[in-house]
Amino acid sequence: MLSVARSTIEGFDSLSIQTGVMELSIIPELGGKVNSLRDTRTGREWLWRHPRFPYKQVPHGSSYTAASDTGGWDECFPSVAQCEYPSAPWRGAAIQDHGELWSHSAEFEMDEPAGSIILRTRWQGIVLPYTFTRVIVLNENSSTARVDYEVVNNSDQPINYVWCIHPLLAIEPGMELLLPSSARFNVGGSIPQDLVPLEEKLQYPFVASGLNFPTLPETTAGRAIKIWSDPLPAGEGWASLRAHDGELKMLWDVALLPQVAAWMNFGAWAADGGTPYYNLGLEPCIGAQDSLNEAVNQYNLFATIPPHGTKSWWLEIELTA
Repeated sequence: MLSVARSTIEGFDSLSIQTGVMELSIIPELGGKVNSLRDTRTGREWLWRHPRFPYKQVPHGSSYTAASDTGGWDECFPSVAQCEYPSAPWRGAAIQDHGELWSHSAEFEMDEPAGSIILRTRWQGIVLPYTFTRVIVLNENSSTARVDYEVVNNSDQPINYVWCIHPLLAIEPGMELLLPSSARFNVGGSIPQDLVPLEEKLQYPFVASGLNFPTLPETTAGRAIKIWSDPLPAGEGWASLRAHDGELKMLWDVALLPQVAAWMNFGAWAADGGTPYYNLGLEPCIGAQDSLNEAVNQYNLFATIPPHGTKSWWLEIELTA
């Protein structure tokens, strides 16, 4: 049975939706962050929470990793890494770390048609003139969240971008990360730096020192790697994280959302110098990751919204028990 509960988390208003199978919680003031995604059948919380970073609002231009890497599910647009916008007429404009959306309060609406809850989050661009909208649809007794995205260009000049969904997942040793074997992955970086050859395309699952995918290693592995795929073949828009008591599956249309990335931190790094994180970002994406500047000038792999045009894509997140 569908239910809605309002509460306060560390001083911020939150909204929790219970479908009878899945529970999703959102904090609109924190850039529309989804802070919890829980399977109520097993009690498993799928989203990681930073054990030391409190929730807080920070000014535009801040570093996500230094100030707001609190966990949960955020959106990265129009870049993932901090960079200068690469194209006229905004060439040189500063794009902040992890994009613009996470650091300012989003416009938020909730609709309740029969048997469904619709969560609509909308952001206005700061450096670039766009409107970004995310719509999450939750249905009664369903374990699937449908997520629809739309970006509108409010100017008479094209806007170039890359995007990724950025859910940091709570992982355990022995879980399995499943990705299309047809994908060819680029390496965005690793710890240690020589973990895999940076110039080679990887086919998943691969083996590296201390790693033997698809199985996730121990919390003390001391390894981290970011991989992102070339555009996927038709019908291969999927990714999954499998636990002993359930699975988080993502499905999408590669004609609209062509790629997938993963950031895996197996006890190798922490922004605050404390105990290194053990988490995983499973990230369907558009364009070369992580810098928009590099996506345009180095990889020529990015998307463009035409003047006064629109780009749309969708994603489904399913929890199976």
